[in-house]
Amino acid sequence: MNSPNSLQAVILDMDGTITAPVIDWHNLRSTIGVPPNETIMNHIRSLSIDKRQEATRILLETEMRGTEGVALNAGFEELVTKIREYELMTAVVTNNHGAAMQRVIEQNGLTFDVALSRDDGELKPAPDLINLALKRLGCSPQNAIGVGDSRLDTEACRAAGVQCIYLTHGTPSFDHEPSVESLLDVIPFLCS
Repeated sequence: MNSPNSLQAVILDMDGTITAPVIDWHNLRSTIGVPPNETIMNHIRSLSIDKRQEATRILLETEMRGTEGVALNAGFEELVTKIREYELMTAVVTNNHGAAMQRVIEQNGLTFDVALSRDDGELKPAPDLINLALKRLGCSPQNAIGVGDSRLDTEACRAAGVQCIYLTHGTPSFDHEPSVESLLDVIPFLCS
């Protein structure tokens, strides 16, 4: 069955969207010493070589530990079933390391038409990874939707011209529309 509208692709964030949030990003930021309004990767890039290597090691170890037995978010399987029913393409776009992303994909038997990590371009909130996903999918921004659980996701999608659905898990930390509490609530957007 084809999608009943012009939607062709769904671009999903990984940590906190596809999978239940595991990594304590606030603790990680504190451990590495990231200032409040700076991204982790920008901070790491600004460090001396020795400190950069240590911070990178801590980050990668944290991300890899975060893949161990990670659970899929409630509603993900139902959402994917509907995506497949509508014959929509899928992409995962994450700020995580590529090895961590691949481990989550493999452990959970997931398949995506495109899978991009921070190894593939500038991190969200930059639109680079979203733009690359669109290019590889052969899809225009108007024919895709994004789903993510953070301001980084919504800003990256907006900069790329893609409508983003903000997944709040019932506790929004900022205002954004459209927003949903669960992945099941994304399903109506596939045919609206």
